[in-house]
Amino acid sequence: MRHFLDNQQYNTAGILRYEKVFGAGFVSTGGAATTAAFVDALALRPGDAVLDVGCGIGGGAFYMAARHGARVHGVDLSVNMVLLAMARAADARADAVSFEIADVATVPLPAAAYDVVYSRDTILHVADKKALLERLCAALKPGGRLLVTDYCSSGDPPSPEFGAYIAQRGYHLLSVPDYGAALCAAGFADVEADDRTWQFKAALDAELARAREGKAAFVAEFSEADYDAVVGGWEDKLRRVAAGEQRWGLFTARRPAEVGHVGAATGAANGANGH
Repeated sequence: MRHFLDNQQYNTAGILRYEKVFGAGFVSTGGAATTAAFVDALALRPGDAVLDVGCGIGGGAFYMAARHGARVHGVDLSVNMVLLAMARAADARADAVSFEIADVATVPLPAAAYDVVYSRDTILHVADKKALLERLCAALKPGGRLLVTDYCSSGDPPSPEFGAYIAQRGYHLLSVPDYGAALCAAGFADVEADDRTWQFKAALDAELARAREGKAAFVAEFSEADYDAVVGGWEDKLRRVAAGEQRWGLFTARRPAEVGHVGAATGAANGANGH
């Protein structure tokens, strides 16, 4: 997976192309806007310890440290992503932020060490989500919180086009309800599984508009072929969303304060067509 990420989807040029669309510091849906909305809702306190799973180039980690005074440790499998994040942390003298090249599914995680686990559009790469989520639950302090966004499926068999996309990217997608069930099975309490496909579509629309408006600068920095590839990819995602196949979930939960207390999944799905 690291070979695929660093040599195909997230080679250095590819990361910078994505950043041009998502916004400075970000390679995940909605960039700074969704990061601010989700992080601010966590009400982090100064000194809170945060594990950023799939930290990318560090935009979320830098925001949590600068805005809320959190101490953030970012982990990502992509060497290219983390090296960029480390370089930017050094330039900014961001002492409250650290980064590590590692597979969060296997790297040793300190037990009961974090106040928050935060992950944006990353766990889609993991086949055994329950096992990973159990590890993340154990890394949280009792009562600690988790916030995840991730690509999801409708739960129906994928079309040939969507199936080929999932296979090419090495994704393992669950429906929003099944994702919530995996969190419950992993030991989390107060699980909320919210279908945010409407928000995903709005972010895609905004990012695509920004890419089109900035075409001249994008082509000057990269190439016409790079521009066509990025715009085509966003148009494909919007088609899959319109077809009801590709969905996006927001998941929140907490580690129970007492061992053995497991909560039920909640959160009515908000359909993409309702917003």
